Amino acid sequence: MKFYINKFSLLAIVWFVAGIYSLIFKESGNTPPPFPNFDKVAHFALFFAQIWLLAKSYIHEKAKIPYLGLLIFALLFAVGSEWAQATFTTTREGSIGDGIADMLGTGAALWVASKINASKNPSSSQSN
Repeated sequence: MKFYINKFSLLAIVWFVAGIYSLIFKESGNTPPPFPNFDKVAHFALFFAQIWLLAKSYIHEKAKIPYLGLLIFALLFAVGSEWAQATFTTTREGSIGDGIADMLGTGAALWVASKINASKNPSSSQSN
């Protein structure tokens, strides 16, 4: 899987670092969430944005999106981040529900990317 360096991949790297910080190094506060299951929405959005930026870096280069590679990356990131939250933080916990939200965000981003890629690059819409 080739990794392209462009503005979208650089944003994906920044987003990844910010995600690691927010999930593992930043302790959660004592304030109640704005609505029930807010954390699930946050996990969905975090992974949607991460995978969308990575997919967009391929779309920008008019290259085939490595759907399986991005899916595996997201799965490893989800499992790793949930494990790290359970192991290394005192105010957070690992959650299967959060992992499911992570993968739903991933799936949504890959679906959107496939639709946009198919409209922009009909010959590049097949997965690697």
